[in-house]
Amino acid sequence: MRRSRRPIVIASRRSPLARIQAESVGQALAKLHTHVAVEYVWIESAGDRFATANLADVGGKGLFVREIEKALLQEKADIAVHSMKDMPAAPMEVTQGLVIAAVPPRADARDCLVTRDGTASIDALPQGAVVGTSSPRRAAQLRHLRNDLRVEPLRGNIDTRLRKVIEDGVVDATLLAVAGLERGGLAEHASHPVDPNAVLPAAGQGALAIQCRGDDHVTLRRCMPLNHAASSQTAHAERDVVAALRGDCHSPIAVYGQIEGDALRLRARVLSPDGVQLIEADKSAKLSQAGRLVKRVIRRLRETGAEAILRAARAS
Repeated sequence: MRRSRRPIVIASRRSPLARIQAESVGQALAKLHTHVAVEYVWIESAGDRFATANLADVGGKGLFVREIEKALLQEKADIAVHSMKDMPAAPMEVTQGLVIAAVPPRADARDCLVTRDGTASIDALPQGAVVGTSSPRRAAQLRHLRNDLRVEPLRGNIDTRLRKVIEDGVVDATLLAVAGLERGGLAEHASHPVDPNAVLPAAGQGALAIQCRGDDHVTLRRCMPLNHAASSQTAHAERDVVAALRGDCHSPIAVYGQIEGDALRLRARVLSPDGVQLIEADKSAKLSQAGRLVKRVIRRLRETGAEAILRAARAS
């Protein structure tokens, strides 16, 4: 079969972390396809333009991906590279005609605590400490752990949020994704990872999604070798739970899958925004039964009242 020499054009957000992530994928593709040029299209997403606004007020998580996806649909790019957790999972929000072609090896999925004074754990934060986060998932779990904490909105890129904590003292602490800090060359701020038993990660956290048009068979074939089976299986299982619950940017939903030997363990939490109500499912099954496992987790959450909690969260 004759190899295509068509260049690989990668679209991504132009923020520093997004560029690093896209270039890592481009470098991997260049090694696999030495006869093909790799080019980039950098796009300022609506999420970047409204960096200080509340996501729920300006259009939700899709703000980070919609304009990148538009470049794919208009054939201005062949591939889009996203942080998986930025991609909407609910069926009505998934863009038709596009598919996730590959999920590279997942980085550390945990959150970590960042403070002005180096406090190492949430338990050790002072009484009444102010923690900044605009993530409903993080905020609800913090309030569940410590109802004395003051949780205040904090948005912006990683550098902005670090500065507001460490230099400006706008808040005493924040939670950030370990993967984002490490990929962005800021690993020195990721020294206090939070145990997932305390704060469960977001669906897809730490994973990248390589997206392309579903009918672009050349690009699909080029991307397939980048797929890491375990990372793909866990991330998609997590997203399936969020999709079934119709989770959106208002939703305090946490889902985390881990492969343990030949089994998949899937944990999920749904919380009220104030952290008072918490519903949890923790199930395991053989990897070959991953689809049934997802259904068991969803059934458990529904039977214990998850959808009522989420409806109230959307209305608040």
